[in-house]
Amino acid sequence: MQKCSDIKDHAKQAKQRLSSGYWNEVKNCRQQYIQNHYQEGDSIEQLNYMFQKRVKEEIYSKQHPESSDEKLYKKVVKLLSENEYVLNPIIRLIDHEEFDCLSDVAKQNYLYELTEKYNQMKQRFEQEQKSKAGIYG
Repeated sequence: MQKCSDIKDHAKQAKQRLSSGYWNEVKNCRQQYIQNHYQEGDSIEQLNYMFQKRVKEEIYSKQHPESSDEKLYKKVVKLLSENEYVLNPIIRLIDHEEFDCLSDVAKQNYLYELTEKYNQMKQRFEQEQKSKAGIYG
């Protein structure tokens, strides 16, 4: 029964991508990606393959957010462990390949979600540091 609900969830997500215009945005981003990288001497076939891989990873990471969140958490840990004051850590955490292709409204949503995740991950990091200090202190 679990597999049936997974299939339904995947179908629902696919329908949402179709109805939200996701694939039109992907098409526009793909064209921009190819224009930017073709000038650097890469072949069209290789660029298409790389872009398809990027889209698959994006869709997969939305279905399995723990993998993308863990990557982000590693960045947050590195940022917070550097012993220097960072004025705007969100700017350092932005994935520009994704961010630069977004519309203005989508960029605002992206920044809001990234800020929320950063705050949660910062609290997690601080709690882990306190527990380590308690063990070793």
